[in-house]
Amino acid sequence: MMKKKLRCAAGIVAAAAVTLSLAACSSGGTAGASEVPTGVTLTMWHTTADSDALLNLYKAYEEHSGNTIELVDIPSDSFPATVQTKWATGDRPDILEFYGAREDLRSLNPSQNLVDLSDLDFVDALGDMAGLSGSIDAVTYGASLGPVTSFGLFYNKAVLADAGLSTPESYADLADVCSALGGTGVTPIFEAAGSGFPPMILSVFNYMAEHNGDLEYADRVVAGDAKINDPKGPFVAGLEAYVDMRDNGCFNSDATTATFESGLASVFGGQAAFIALPSDMAGMLIGMNDGDAALVSETVGFISVSATGAVGNISPSPSGTYYVPKNKDAAKQAAAIDFINFVTGDGYQAYVDEAMIVPVLTTATAPELPGIMQDVAASMAGATLTVNAAIPGFGAIVAETNKLLAGQQSPQETADQLQLAFEQAKVAAGL
Repeated sequence: MMKKKLRCAAGIVAAAAVTLSLAACSSGGTAGASEVPTGVTLTMWHTTADSDALLNLYKAYEEHSGNTIELVDIPSDSFPATVQTKWATGDRPDILEFYGAREDLRSLNPSQNLVDLSDLDFVDALGDMAGLSGSIDAVTYGASLGPVTSFGLFYNKAVLADAGLSTPESYADLADVCSALGGTGVTPIFEAAGSGFPPMILSVFNYMAEHNGDLEYADRVVAGDAKINDPKGPFVAGLEAYVDMRDNGCFNSDATTATFESGLASVFGGQAAFIALPSDMAGMLIGMNDGDAALVSETVGFISVSATGAVGNISPSPSGTYYVPKNKDAAKQAAAIDFINFVTGDGYQAYVDEAMIVPVLTTATAPELPGIMQDVAASMAGATLTVNAAIPGFGAIVAETNKLLAGQQSPQETADQLQLAFEQAKVAAGL
């Protein structure tokens, strides 16, 4: 009933506010849908890492609804910082594509700035994901279409096969790979701090995966029962393992300036064996190779590693996760909600099929996946939620792990800075 009230009220107010033609029913096509405005232009802040499938989904909504989406491109390299900076000035889009993790969502002050989507149809179809992505304090503000991001390692299959190596599962295995490939001319692990975020994956996310089952580690930190900067804790141990890789020549010589795009190309071309990145980049890698998913799957694989075993870590992706900022223009807000209904309703299966992903909404079925996407799906089995998702203040991790890679601070100093950032953020959030 609330779903009908929300959409109907929005549509009626929109009609009163502006002279717009009204569709006969919600273009989202969900049960109990009501009238929504057409002829509306909606601004969307989105990451340039959006796949072609997402871009085509936006076009499908335009064709279905008669509304127009005006994309505001935000480079993926600086996506979270740029969004948060613009947001802090009071600038708002009509639709926001952004991270689903609790800590990222908290930075938007959602109760004040975002429309509560808890009563829309897609929430039931999300199942447990509704509590993990775009949700805080039991309120769902975001609609996540998937793919869910898995943080792991892309690797060149032929490089490993030629060297007689198996895929690594632990950090000790990675150290062995570095030793085996030393002097071969192949970079064991391509690091890409020029893109900002990559160093946090191998230095923190992957190592901590096995320590954060059921958010065990993150909850202990938030409760004060564990400290990020415990010299004997797993967090510092992970940073130390990462520095050991750097010091043992595992990384490319331009690790502090290279970009992840060049790293993906190096792994595909066999100049590098591995690169630690979010699985979202599989779509980009396929796009970089003329959409030839079969060739990419033949050449490149994707695996999980953790401290001592192959435990994956996952996080809701910013690509395909959408919010509706509260809008003084009721017509735009109603149309933005209609966009949410469409992309989670009538438009969803076509998106899943084109994107070749495992759907997160139970209303869609999985297509036949190419090999690399099967690898990504396999990496999610038994995976834990990425450690930063529930710890306030982790926005500092990009800068701090870049300093670590550059040798500007030690593992302990890096952990000390993150502990301080957490404590300051915890106070600010009133936790």
